[in-house]
Order: sequence, then C-alpha cells, then structure tokens
Amino acid sequence: MLLLGVVIWLPTTGILLHQGMWDVAAINSAALGWIGVLWWWRRLSYKARVLNFLAINLLIGVALMVVVGPISEIYLFSAPVLAAILLGTWPAVWILAGSGLVLFILCYAGYVNQEIVGLPATDLFAALSVALNYLFVGAILTLSCAFLLRRLAKSLDDLHRLAFYDVLTGLPNRRLLMQRLDELVDQARQGGRGAAVMFIDLDRFKQINDGRGHATGDGLLKSVAARLSRFAADGDMVARIGGDEFVVLLADLGRGSANVHARALATAENIRDAMDTLFEIDGQAYMASVSIGVAFLRGPAQGADDLLREADTAMYRAKLAGRNRVAVFEAAMQAEVEQRLILERDLAGALDRGELAMHPQLQVDRHGMPAGAEMLMRWRRADGSMVPSDVFIPVAEECGLIPRLGQWALRQSCEYMVQLGRAGHALPLSVNVSPSQFRQPDFIDQLQAILAETGAPASQLILEVTEGLLVNGKETIDRMHQLDALGIRLSIDDFGTGYSNLGYLKRLPLYEIKIDKSFIRDTPGDASATAIVQSILAMAGHLDLRVIAEGVETAEQAALLVSNGVGGMQGYLFARPMPMPELLALLERDTVPSCRAAPCFEVSSARRAQ
Repeated sequence: MLLLGVVIWLPTTGILLHQGMWDVAAINSAALGWIGVLWWWRRLSYKARVLNFLAINLLIGVALMVVVGPISEIYLFSAPVLAAILLGTWPAVWILAGSGLVLFILCYAGYVNQEIVGLPATDLFAALSVALNYLFVGAILTLSCAFLLRRLAKSLDDLHRLAFYDVLTGLPNRRLLMQRLDELVDQARQGGRGAAVMFIDLDRFKQINDGRGHATGDGLLKSVAARLSRFAADGDMVARIGGDEFVVLLADLGRGSANVHARALATAENIRDAMDTLFEIDGQAYMASVSIGVAFLRGPAQGADDLLREADTAMYRAKLAGRNRVAVFEAAMQAEVEQRLILERDLAGALDRGELAMHPQLQVDRHGMPAGAEMLMRWRRADGSMVPSDVFIPVAEECGLIPRLGQWALRQSCEYMVQLGRAGHALPLSVNVSPSQFRQPDFIDQLQAILAETGAPASQLILEVTEGLLVNGKETIDRMHQLDALGIRLSIDDFGTGYSNLGYLKRLPLYEIKIDKSFIRDTPGDASATAIVQSILAMAGHLDLRVIAEGVETAEQAALLVSNGVGGMQGYLFARPMPMPELLALLERDTVPSCRAAPCFEVSSARRAQ
C-alpha cells in the first residue's frame, strides 16, 4: 500500500504544485507520511490501523472540501462505506454521523461555500440542508453496503458449514476431520503428544431406522451426537462421517505409551457406558449401544487415512465380537478386513455365477403331515464351501444387495411353487422379505409381475416380515392391505423378539405368526419359556391367527405345542432345509420324518391331557 501511495503521490503532487495548489499538495504529503508511519508500526492492532486509515480518508475529504469546493463532498462518502466493509455496521453509522457533523460545522462556519439556488441564503439553513443531504445519501450507501456484506458473510458461513459440517447433527464432517487428522500427523512428525482416534458405529441402528422410520432414526442420531460431544475436551473433535458412523478424535493424551493407551481406553469405555442407556425420542425409549474401534497415532510413517482405516478395522472387530464392545487395532485385524471385502465381492457375483439356491424347509401340521415350507437362501461357493446365511445376509444388507437378492428369492419361490403343484404336492411357501425390499416403491408391481410370469397362485405365497416393519405408519399398513387384496398372505417372523406393541395384531391383515426358536429351545423344561409359548398360542387362538413354531427339535417340544393348539411346526425334528429335488422325492416317497415322529408327540399330548 505504501508503494502504491508513493506512485500516486509523485505525479499528483507535481500537478498540484504546477497549479499553485500548495495546501492540497501539503495535505497529500501529510497523508502519505501518516500511511508510512502505519506501515512501519507493525504491532498496531487491526482495528486501530483501520481507524487511522479512515481518519486519513476523512482528513483528505475535509481538506478538499475547504480548498477545492463542494465538488469534493463525494470524497466524504468513502469513509463510512469503508468502515462498513472493514469494521461493521455500527462503526460505519458513527463515522457517518461524525462526518455529517463535521460537514455541518464547516458549512455553518463559512469554510465551505454552499449556495442553494432558490432557497434563502442563511448560513444555518444552508449548512443543515447540506449536512442532511449528505447523511441521507451516505446512509443509503453505507447501510446498503453493510446489508450486502452481512448477506455475503452469511452465505459464506453457510457454504463453510455445508462444506465442513454435517447438516443433521451440526458436527464436523469427514472433510474437516481429515484436515484435523493431517494436522495431528504433522505434529507427530515434530514430536507431538499422544493422540487416538475412536471409530464409533451404532449397533442395530438399521433396525430402528427401518422399523420406526427415518424421523426416529434422525432423532436418534442427533441424540447420539449430543451425548458424544460431552466427551470432547478442548482440541478434541467429534465428527459424523456418514450414516450411523461417528469419530471421536482425542488430540492430547499426554506422553508415554502406557498413559496414552490407558486414557484413551478409559474414555472409550465411558462412551460405551453412556451410549448403553436409553435414548428418548418422541416419548419412546430406544436402546442404541455402540461398537468402538480405537487406533493410536504411532509415528510419522502413519498417515491420516491410515489412522482412520485402522480405527474402522478395530470397530469391525468389536462388531464381530458381539457388539457393544471396545476393540484396539492390531496388525492382524487387517487380514480379517480383507477377507470381509473378498466376501462382499464374491457375494455380488454369486447370483450371476449360480452359487445361490433356495432350500425349502418343510413345515408340518399338528398331525405331522406336510403343511407348507419356508424358503431359505443358501450359498455354496465354487470351491464347494458353504457360507452360513447369518454371515452373508448381514453383508448383503450392508452392501445394498438385499433388494436384488430378495427379488430373485421371490421368483425362485414362485417357480418352485409351480413345480410342487405340477407334481401333485401343492404347498404354501413362505418367503422372508426385508424391510428395505418391502418399502421399495415398486415392490407390489414387481411381485405381481413375478406371479404373472411364473403362473404361481398368489394364495399359496406367504410373505414373512419382521415385527419392526409394522410400526412404520400408514404406508406400511396400506401396502399390507394391498397385498391382502391380491390374495397374498402375511406372516410375522420371529414373533416376540421385536416390537412390543401388540395393537398391530388387530389392525393388520395378518394370516399367521411364527414363534421364534429362542422361546421353543428351553421348552418344556423351563417354566418361563413354556408359559410364554402357551400365552402366545392362547392369544393367537383368540385372534384367529395361525401359529408356526420354529426350531422344534424334540418330540417333547412338539407334544407341548400340539397340546396347546399349535397350527404348524418347523424344525430339525421334521426336516432340514434341502434342495427342491430332494423335497419332491421326499414327498413322493411319503416318508416325511415327522410322520414317524407324530405318534410320539401325539401320545405325549394325550398323556398330558389326562
């Protein structure tokens, strides 16, 4: 700025001296000298520096008004406008008022000749007119500039928040987190203090989000964010990096490996304990435990991406260990992650390679006769190894493959239904439908197309849904009634393990409920389990709902169920899941194992009745 002032001052001063305007040349020289002092005095604060520049501006404007005349009034407008830009609205207003007062004094004292044509030439009236005119025009310019700058500042702030903060929770996002991690890594290269990253994932958040709706899910995420923020000290950071994933960055854990590890793990356990308590969302209580992975900043060779990936890997280990746990990253964990990625990749192509198959598991009535079958998905890899369904189904859900696999499962089941009918063994087939598949906008259209293309009777198709789906409001209820109108029957899978409000049983067009195997396992020896099963059967009987008991493995369990009016049973006592050709052969031979087992539980039932 000083160099620019010198460049302008030289020719300007030369012209003024040539025209004999010595006083104006002196004012310019004084202003340049003042700027030079400001440039040299580096310790001066920003506000003081700006006020000095504005004073220089006013000095030049007033001097030009006195020496040159009224035409120089325009120079006085620059001071309040610059103040609005550099200092804000109120300093600009005060400078505008002060400039107006100075202008009034100059005009009234006769230093500035202001003649107003057509109006009385009194000094007071002329001075007031000039000052008020200046204040009016100056206020328009100054306040307009201040308003535009305020809008611009707000827009820039909004852009900054969109770029670096999560819209839902207000927490820093991945971009801001990575910047902070880069800073920590740089500090580590310079011998900084110990730091740790905690990767936090909510356990079973998808069930709450799918079962209760996105509004409840969003409310839970905001509550979790607020609870996590309590653990952030100065310099720490809590960030949401996507979905139900959060990261807590502990930036200053002191020195010494043992001390750093102990402090980080203590904080992680405190967070886990805090999360393992009920969250209240819209008057309802929800449990949302977390799995936490911890990774430590080890040295200069470790990058920000490495640190976050290691914490993510440790979190995955905590999930595998049973959830609601804390795990610390170890080098061996990376191999497990690579295996998981291989599983995801192989699953994505398993359908195209013909490695997936639907295996029906027979269901029998109270007399041990075939009454239906549940279609269960099985995955046999090309090398002949079997991947358990409780392993690959969660992977499919996380990868977004469930809608595609679910549609294929429905088509396969309908084709098998036609095969059974042609073989003279028409049986209703049950198919599990995930919440994400059920909520697809074109789900009913897809299902109708499959039924039309395969020729399968809709009345023989039973869709099994979980209890969590039933609390998603009017849309779910309407869709169930649409399915019921098509003749498709609906079943509640794993009854008793999910949503506890039984009011939906009388509001929805349900055909049957399936008692979860966890209740059957301990019967008849456990009195509590037996009482629960008997209560479910009695309730279902009053509501005219068919009941299927899952996981029946002993004749004593079957006898208990029959004596209490069960409609159907499913379990290893009667048949394991098997390929469709084997089921057809079994039905052709009429040698279902349950037929041999039936006398056992029927006799036991008779004795219990006595």
